[in-house]
Amino acid sequence: MKITTAKRKRAKIRLSIQGPSGSGKTFSSLLIAKGLVGNWENICVIDTENHSADLYSHLGPYNVLTLGKPFNPEAH
Repeated sequence: MKITTAKRKRAKIRLSIQGPSGSGKTFSSLLIAKGLVGNWENICVIDTENHSADLYSHLGPYNVLTLGKPFNPEAH
């Protein structure tokens, strides 16, 4: 065993958020994204739930890409 000094390293985030409808997934994701990038303009939500991402526009000027059925970017 060896005691070492902590060093901050660049690491990729691995994050999964799950929960039932209305549990705060989008809201929490927006706050986490803001904490990571520090700027609302650098955040984009891909919204597949009928404009639900617009509910949190009071937080800041983030971007939204709204997808309808079929849920695939190539179809839009």
